Amino acid sequence: MKKINITYWILTGLFAAFMFMSATRSLMKPDEAKAFMSTALGYPFYIIAFLSVAKILGVIAILVPGFPKLREWAYAGFFFDLTGALYSLISIHSPAAQTYPFFIIIYIVFFGSYILYHKRLKAVTI
Repeated sequence: MKKINITYWILTGLFAAFMFMSATRSLMKPDEAKAFMSTALGYPFYIIAFLSVAKILGVIAILVPGFPKLREWAYAGFFFDLTGALYSLISIHSPAAQTYPFFIIIYIVFFGSYILYHKRLKAVTI
């Protein structure tokens, strides 16, 4: 159980840090975010603030203990966010091909955190 807890918190911490940095970067540098989201991807500008705030709230939800349903929703939201981002890059034939392996790493960390979260729940309830 101790290995599961340690691995869970390492993976969850890494994932939360990535999502938090992603959200704050979009909020702190709105011109860069606007140029990419609006111009390159064709999304409306207001979606940047919405996604950034949703990511920060999701990070809080997966780090604060106790709210299992909220944590499930946060994991689902992160899955859709990551999948949508990857699909958006693929659909515009982004020359940022070097980012695709990074998405694989993020997905591995994400799913590792999610799977270990459920292993921790089962170990506590048994």
